[in-house]
Formats: sequence, C-alpha cells, structure tokens
Amino acid sequence: MKVRLKTLLDKPRGGAWRSSVRGVNCPVKSGKQPSGAMRIKLKPEICYVAGIYSKGDSSSSKIELRTESSAVEERFIEIAIKSLGILPERVIAEGTRKRNIYFYHSKMAKQLRYIISNETRLFKKRDANAASFVAGMFDAAGRVSNGMLSIEGLTGSDQVMLENLGIYTEGKRIRNISSFITLIHGFSVLLERIQLPGNERDPH
Repeated sequence: MKVRLKTLLDKPRGGAWRSSVRGVNCPVKSGKQPSGAMRIKLKPEICYVAGIYSKGDSSSSKIELRTESSAVEERFIEIAIKSLGILPERVIAEGTRKRNIYFYHSKMAKQLRYIISNETRLFKKRDANAASFVAGMFDAAGRVSNGMLSIEGLTGSDQVMLENLGIYTEGKRIRNISSFITLIHGFSVLLERIQLPGNERDPH
C-alpha cells in the first residue's frame, strides 16, 4: 500500500523536540573550514534525520525510514514537513506492519551525506546535535533483546564517534547502556517506548 501525505498527522507523538521548528542554529565549526566543506548549520532536527539516513542507503537522493514504530514514523514525517520544508504530498508511506516512509531531495541528501562523512569531527561533545544524530541512528536501526541495546549496521566511523561521546560498543552492542540512555533520553522516540531492567549495569 502506498499513500501520499497531504497533511501533517493530527497528533504527532514524541515530546523530545521543541514545539518551534526553528531550533537554535549552531555553526558546524568556527574558524576555517576544511577544503571542500559545505556551508551548513546544524540543528537537532537535521542531525536526527542524518542519523536515520546513515542507517539506510545514503548514496541516493531518497531519504528513507523503515520502521515498525508509528511514533518514530510520525516524528520523521513531522520533521520532514515542519523543519525541512518538504511538501506533505511529497512524503510517501508504504507498507502495513513494516512501514517505509520516504521523500526525494537531492540537496538535502547531499547535506546529510556531508554530516555522516564528518560525524567524528562534528560530534565530539554531548550536545543536542550529537544526541539527535545518535537518536536517529537508534530510532532507525536500534534493537532491544534480553535487556541489551544494539544498533544494526554500525560502521567503524560510527564506533569512533560514539566513543568520543563516551559510548562504548562491541560489534553492534552498546556496552555502557546507562550512559547511552542518558545521551539520547529526550531525543529518541523509540527509547521512550521500550522497557529495560531497572538495575542494569554498564559492563564497561
């Protein structure tokens, strides 16, 4: 089943984002930019979508989310329309249980690829932009099994970026769960809807 959205969902879920779609804009980096660097201002919403995009096919202009969570779907659509300026009719939703939501935007895809390819440089401190990027990764590819958290498809660059933020991994598994939860709490929609044991310890 394929549908095109003509209006924003009436009751978007997830209170992690500010009501204003004009979040605080922060420069990527002060001073001189590396040769070939794009002029782009980071904000939590675009970092969240970049995290999602990083766990799919980030080589095309198709910006896509695959999810079984209606809450994550609604957040992705809300950001696409309100923050990224995508027309509702350009957002396509397919499937029933496993949903595939996407839109095409070549300029936006180029900006997202720049963020992904520079993740270890852009996300060195635990701020809203870094938390949003990691939250997007988790909402797109996060898994919970036997009280453990993991992110499918972690790259070497992802692991270095996470370690810079104090998050340690073993393959796809998050080793220090408490620190990870602290980082993305309030930014990840999926995290708000999972149950973890109350006494888990960080094995790091």
